[in-house]
Amino acid sequence: MKLGIVGLPGSGKSTVFRALTGGLESGDGKGRQEPGLGVVMVEDERLDFLTEHYKPGKVTPVHVQYLDIAGLTGEGKPGRDIGERVIQHIRPLDALVHCVRFFDSPVLGPAQPLKEFAAVEEEMILSDLAIVERRIDRLKKDVKKGRKELAEELRVLEEAEAVLGDGKPLRLLPSALESEILRGFSFLSSKPQLVLVNTDDKSSAEEVRSMLEQVKAGMEGQPHVAVDWLYADTEAEIARLDPEDALEFLAELELEEGAKERIVRTSFELLRLIVFFTTSDQEVRAWPLSEGLTAANAAGTVHTDMERGFIRAEVTAFDDFKSLGSEKAAKEAGKLRLEGRDYKVKDADIILFRFNV
Repeated sequence: MKLGIVGLPGSGKSTVFRALTGGLESGDGKGRQEPGLGVVMVEDERLDFLTEHYKPGKVTPVHVQYLDIAGLTGEGKPGRDIGERVIQHIRPLDALVHCVRFFDSPVLGPAQPLKEFAAVEEEMILSDLAIVERRIDRLKKDVKKGRKELAEELRVLEEAEAVLGDGKPLRLLPSALESEILRGFSFLSSKPQLVLVNTDDKSSAEEVRSMLEQVKAGMEGQPHVAVDWLYADTEAEIARLDPEDALEFLAELELEEGAKERIVRTSFELLRLIVFFTTSDQEVRAWPLSEGLTAANAAGTVHTDMERGFIRAEVTAFDDFKSLGSEKAAKEAGKLRLEGRDYKVKDADIILFRFNV
């Protein structure tokens, strides 16, 4: 899973990056061209249990890549896109973590989270619109010259142009998510967004809750948007501590867990991801998979040959495995199932794929 952290200058993006990556420095600074990159291994008690049972030579958890992306200013102008370099960094991302400021700044003034969100959203919409308009101009000329095979792309892009022209993100256009034509452009405003309210520990829990409600109200009706928050400065310091000291620090803040774990969970929910496991004494591994995908899709996640030569999947629910104590006991209890390629994988399924190529 690849997530890009974006936001206005002064929103605390790089501090958020440190908080979410365990204290890594993004390298943010004036003139930086490449985004900071941090990789986080996702903690999972189910994976820990399977590791203890199998004692494999290798353990591979799900990992999340965070990119700290500079280049957005909130100063979008009609006809101007954000720039190919920034778009190249954002294009392959699964979602954006949109950082908005909820703390006063001596330079930037009072916090205005909704205004910040709207400014960056408008910049992305206008950038997408500029790209669409240029492509439409070219397509119209080509269709007039007889290239009828481009007519469908022109129709879809004109539909997108109408939405963007109304100042709305492409997340509101179902075909933007379903159409292969539009997916190929990887438009910024079509990306799922986690709006992350960055506050400081001067804000009371009640103030934070009130602001979150305002932000959620502002996002009402928008699909593929989630809202969360964190004390970025404090969490960045906690990220450098050993686990025992970190828990003590969190307790003082009356927090049950760190932002790093919570934001990963929120991101999984936003992207509708589940996790399945493959197990052996060589490797125990957790794999992310989009909810609703099939056993054949899951096999392809492990290796394309497995999907191509799929025969069947041997599936055990994690809870059954844990309660019964072993794969053999699960099989004897009738809890190990043989499923075909169209079986829809469930969260925490343990799967052995049978295939032939």
